[in-house]
Formats: sequence, C-alpha cells, structure tokens
Amino acid sequence: MQYNASFRTALESIITHAGEIILSHQAQVTILDHKMAGAVVTTADIASEQYLIKELSSLLPEASWYAEESGSSGTAHDYCWVIDPLDGTTNFSHGFPHIAVSVALTYKGVPQIGVVYDPILRELFYAHKGYGAWLNGEPIRIPTQLLDRKLLLVATPYEEDVTYANGLQKLLAVGPATYAFRQTGSVALDCAYVAAGRADGLFFMDLPWWDIAAGLLILQEAGAHITGNGTLVEPSKTYPLLVAGSTELVHELTMQV
Repeated sequence: MQYNASFRTALESIITHAGEIILSHQAQVTILDHKMAGAVVTTADIASEQYLIKELSSLLPEASWYAEESGSSGTAHDYCWVIDPLDGTTNFSHGFPHIAVSVALTYKGVPQIGVVYDPILRELFYAHKGYGAWLNGEPIRIPTQLLDRKLLLVATPYEEDVTYANGLQKLLAVGPATYAFRQTGSVALDCAYVAAGRADGLFFMDLPWWDIAAGLLILQEAGAHITGNGTLVEPSKTYPLLVAGSTELVHELTMQV
C-alpha cells in the first residue's frame, strides 16, 4: 500500500483525538483494574483503545490489530496495528504529566509507520520506514556528538522478582558508562526523546511489543543503533533487554552486561 499524505493526515488526526479522549478523563481518573505489580487500567485506557481500534480499522480495513488491553483481533493479516492506548498509565493515575499514545503499523511484523503522541505537550513524533522521523513536522536525528555526562533513560521490570533483581544488577553494571539515569514511566516517549536528542540512550528490560513497536521505528529512522541482548532486535512480544543510542554508546553499554 502507499502511505500518502492523506493517509498520514488521517492517522495523525485519529491519534491526536485519542489524546484528547485521554485528557477528558484527567480531572477524575477512574481505575478499573489492577494488573501486575501495581500496574493499573483506567477508563481513559479503555476509551482511548476502543476509539483507536474502531478508527484505525476503518482507515485500513485489511489490517488486524494487537492492543494492550484488548489483545489481538483474532485474525492474522500481513498488516497489523500495534496499539498502546495510554503509555504511562501509572503516571496518569497519579497526575504525573508524562504520558503518550503509541501506535505502529507493521507489515509481516516489521514496523512501517510509528507514531507517539504526547497530548499534554501536544508533541507528535512520526516515523515512516525508509523516509525518516519527525517531531511536529520537523525532521529529527540523534546527535552525532554525545556529552561526556551521558543521560540514560531506563525501564525496569514491573514484577519485583528475580528478573527485577537481575535488572537492577544490569543497571549497576552500566553505571560507569553514564552520568545519570531517568525512569520516566513512558517507554514510548523515552524512545522518542532519544530520537530527538533529549537523552543520549535508553536501556530497557522485559518489555512487551506494544510498548516499543512505534518507538523502535522512530529511533531507527532518527539514526539510532538498536540492540537486544547484544544483537539486532526482531519483532517479538517481550524483550529481555533493549539498548539504543549512538553506535558508540550502545557498544559501550552492551559490553558491560
């Protein structure tokens, strides 16, 4: 299929409206369910996801969908929408203003389009495979020169078990290669921020596909080097380890673990 200008405009309109739906729930956050290790589902998650599934299915009827709260559409097609309707739900439920809508369109498991939208700052990150990455219509690239005091965005596992403990040990191991860690609570925005040069790299552990499908493409199209356990990342539902940034930084970090 051709991803023309009208397709992009329609997609951006759908995703920004999903952001408005989320904000409409901001004044009174209603928690519907508790998931792993304190993770929550709110009415904003459900409302955003239902809207996205409906509108994205209408935009591209030949695509299936895979969404955080609803699972899969039950059909398998070459094209698939990968949907995180509200990345940063814990932030949202606490009134911490760092959240995003994350949507990727994949073809045979490979992201072709990735969109991450921050409805609070009204920042829309967009990537098209082979054509680059943008922030609010302006091209973005990761910096070629890194600061000596490197800022690393991190995400640790939810479950405070052996995997969590191992994750903390990995962070200790890469500590000498960086200056400061930040765990923001929104993996999608972390990817977009590294792509835009707002942080030097990211170091993620134990993440599902909906968290990173869009962000991976934005990173790739912005020129980031990406590895998982020291190898190129392939589409999957979970990632034990994901590292991204400049080639030099990624090499330095993966050598530590």
